[in-house]
Amino acid sequence: MRAILCHNPKSGDGDHSKTELLDALKDAGIDARYCSIKSSDFPRVLREPAELIIAAGGDGAVATVIKSMPDRGVPLAILPLGTANNIAHSFKIIGSVNELVKNWDLDRSCPLDVGVVSGSWGERPFVEAVGLGALPQLILKSDSEQTAKVGAGRDALADEIAEAGAIDVTLAIDGATIPTDDILAIEVVNIAYTGPRLPLLEDGEKPRGTLGVAVIRRKERVATMSWLNAPHSGRAPFSQLSGRRVELAWSSAPLRIDDEAMELSPSPQQAVAVIDGRSVKVLVPP
Repeated sequence: MRAILCHNPKSGDGDHSKTELLDALKDAGIDARYCSIKSSDFPRVLREPAELIIAAGGDGAVATVIKSMPDRGVPLAILPLGTANNIAHSFKIIGSVNELVKNWDLDRSCPLDVGVVSGSWGERPFVEAVGLGALPQLILKSDSEQTAKVGAGRDALADEIAEAGAIDVTLAIDGATIPTDDILAIEVVNIAYTGPRLPLLEDGEKPRGTLGVAVIRRKERVATMSWLNAPHSGRAPFSQLSGRRVELAWSSAPLRIDDEAMELSPSPQQAVAVIDGRSVKVLVPP
């Protein structure tokens, strides 16, 4: 099998070298062309013919590969080497590099939608989520070393929610306006997990072509902070909605698109999020 290995050598602890990854692939009968996602050759290499694209790294690296793929008809395999590994966990891709590689099957895949959000800054694809409120604020001011572990990230987010003020925002899903009094955070999610591995989608799934919407209000502040300590122990205490078109209008709040937070001007802002219709075929475990 001919493959392209797209690797972020700085993901996680950085203990998975180019040589180790290529050796594991060779042992499984995969002839891989290596490329670092930090390399200037990365976009060109992705255009080369291949039977499989392999994304090795954390969520940022995996999302970069997905958003850069010129042909989403080529299957994608994920080697989760980061901290949260939200994309991999959303497809139950867990295990060592050798275990994962030996179980890949081009005929066993699940579709992954890719979102598109547009606003005054232009149009941007996203894989995980688009959000206002606590998570973008945390991204802007967090110390990456302090929040490098999932538990530390959840603790930091709980602290952010404890101090968060209400956002002046209007939310519409498929043309229906949703009441937004005293909103502390809105997350428009495309996969089961986001942030410090938080399950913001009800039941971990959504209909194809739709987006999940998690809405945290002031009255749910304390319950949400408690839920962050053990997010798998019970149903989330905030609203979990879904729709095909999500519209946001707000002012004076940063917007996050995947792992990047943008500080926009305090003037009124608008964003529209949809699914772009071209899914990716992600290889999944047996």
